[in-house]
Amino acid sequence: MPKVVIGIPCFNEDQYIAGTLLSAIQQLDEYTDLEIWISDNKSTDNSVSKVEAVLEAVKSAVNHVTLVEQEGMSAFDNFWYLFDATDSELFMWLGGHDQISKGYIQRGVTHMTQSSDTGLFCGAHKGLTVDGNLFDQEVVYDFSQDNPVERYLQSIANLNNCYVFHSLFRRKNLMNFDRTLDAPGLDHIMISHLLWAGKLYQSAECFFARRYFSKEDRAAKVAMGRYPHGKNNVEFYEAYLQGLRQLVQPLPDLVGEAVLSQASGLLVKRFGLPFLVNNG
Repeated sequence: MPKVVIGIPCFNEDQYIAGTLLSAIQQLDEYTDLEIWISDNKSTDNSVSKVEAVLEAVKSAVNHVTLVEQEGMSAFDNFWYLFDATDSELFMWLGGHDQISKGYIQRGVTHMTQSSDTGLFCGAHKGLTVDGNLFDQEVVYDFSQDNPVERYLQSIANLNNCYVFHSLFRRKNLMNFDRTLDAPGLDHIMISHLLWAGKLYQSAECFFARRYFSKEDRAAKVAMGRYPHGKNNVEFYEAYLQGLRQLVQPLPDLVGEAVLSQASGLLVKRFGLPFLVNNG
């Protein structure tokens, strides 16, 4: 069992998957107790052949990389496949078009070994253009509070760019996440869940490069239901609060109800009043 697994879900990423995989493979220069898993979700382009070409060129990495070709599943199931098929103390998802800097994993393991109260380790945020050019785009969060309730509530109020979803995290802290939750903004909910278990540490010594596409249109994604907005926020609120109910179970009833009430108020303040459909 390796200490760390990097899981790379892939679908039609033939322009970018080689760079993504190489950024993961270069972690082996400083840290070798690592496996890299790629789950290709029945791509219709040359993604698989691009992965195979990298492994042919970098033969020293072959024993550390596993490529699985799926028969076709939802993107959600493909993400979870990588988590379920592996067994490591630390895990991270790396998008099939994103990259991490050299030494990222070594720094993350060192920090999390020394700081047991850290639940998520992530490098500084950088943007990556379609053409592969890095650009600075500062995204800084303070989820360093000792109280897990405060971290959770702060994440509701302040999370915007959810690149920290791709943090290195302790696998055990996501084992009890309710996968029946089906709502827009699920990455937001999962980050809050992980923050309940530990603090976020953003390192200035390494970076996570998130690819931004020129055609990336948040309004279009809202219309597709991928983000909470004025007409689907009830589903988002319901999923958020359902997950929180599970977390507050060990608390006294009145305290748990107070936390749920505070979370509910923050959701409404941040994302607007619940949208009610008039079926009459």
